[in-house]
Amino acid sequence: MPVPQKLRTRPVVRSVAIGLAVLASVPALAVAASAHVAVTSPDAVRGGELALVSFRVPTESEKASTVKVTITLPEDEPVARVAVRPIPGWTAVVTDRKLSSPTKVGDFTLTSVPSTITWTSASGSGVKPGEFQSFDITIAPVPDVDVMTFSATQTYSDGTVVQWNQEPAADGSEAEFPHPELVLAAGEPGASPSASPTESASPSVTVTASPVAAPNDSSSGSGTVALVASVVAVVLGAAALVVALRRGVTTS
Repeated sequence: MPVPQKLRTRPVVRSVAIGLAVLASVPALAVAASAHVAVTSPDAVRGGELALVSFRVPTESEKASTVKVTITLPEDEPVARVAVRPIPGWTAVVTDRKLSSPTKVGDFTLTSVPSTITWTSASGSGVKPGEFQSFDITIAPVPDVDVMTFSATQTYSDGTVVQWNQEPAADGSEAEFPHPELVLAAGEPGASPSASPTESASPSVTVTASPVAAPNDSSSGSGTVALVASVVAVVLGAAALVVALRRGVTTS
């Protein structure tokens, strides 16, 4: 007995609807992946001589721009030297802090060390809503530790200030305003980076949690998890559409 055309088309319509729903979820996942303040490095190794460190700062406000960013370097494991990559339309100032006594940092014996780097935008040069900016520095030497913990202050053009400086909660859950952390790759103390700042070397990656000061914040979890989820969503969506089309052909 022939199957009515109306009944034959229902599975196709249902499959297409599922595929479209999956694909529609991809933009939300992509936003979650990008909606994080993160610190990364392509060449930082524990005890290395020099490393490029990049702070990615997105603007999540729908109306205000990011106009000022301050990064505070770790106090327990200081670095001796900091160099800042210029950004058109922004000025950068490195501020030192005095040490209580002369301290050996790598091959240097210092009475003061770099403490903060503050970037301030000129009028009209802020990071606009929906955009992000990478703030890059080099540090020397790299501390011989597993993790470098920074804090960050993000200032918006409407006066909103977000402080990223909190430890995880006692139960291990994510803090409301977590600090950026950089996990350092294993390496021999004193080793030079094995690649230039623009090349991929021993990777060291970690991220902070999703911002909470900007409106319409829907991000959660790490940027890596969200990125993987978005890729999976694309594959599933494409597969659903292919299956739907094949069913439509075979049943017609």
